[in-house]
Amino acid sequence: MDRRYGRVRPALAAIPVAVLLAAGCTGAAPQPTPKPVPTTAPGTVARAELGERLTLTASVERIITGAAFVVRDLDLTDGTLLVLSVAASAPAPPQLVTLEGIVIRFSHRELSERYHLGPPGPYQDFEGRRALVARNLTVWE
Repeated sequence: MDRRYGRVRPALAAIPVAVLLAAGCTGAAPQPTPKPVPTTAPGTVARAELGERLTLTASVERIITGAAFVVRDLDLTDGTLLVLSVAASAPAPPQLVTLEGIVIRFSHRELSERYHLGPPGPYQDFEGRRALVARNLTVWE
């Protein structure tokens, strides 16, 4: 029995080495799977669902009416976003604003009366696109 015991011990010690070699443990770090890179990075508004609440900070580019203005930011689809707001006073360009609101699909015909938008000319670029109805507006000085 002593003889057998002496032969088994070295064989047991070799098992972990064989398992490591079989498992391919070479010491090299595993390579991460590359993530697909979109050709155009979607903006915040593009990722938001219609009717979803959204908060963003951007600079005011231009005022259309007291209730409608355009903001600009790199994270926005096409760089700009139409904002409809019933805030007491519209911010002035180039003020920085933080907006909290609901993402909608803009239709001048459907929203003109509610927000007193005026003639459709200044809104042509935004027709059918996503816009933001701002519930809260913070102007940064």
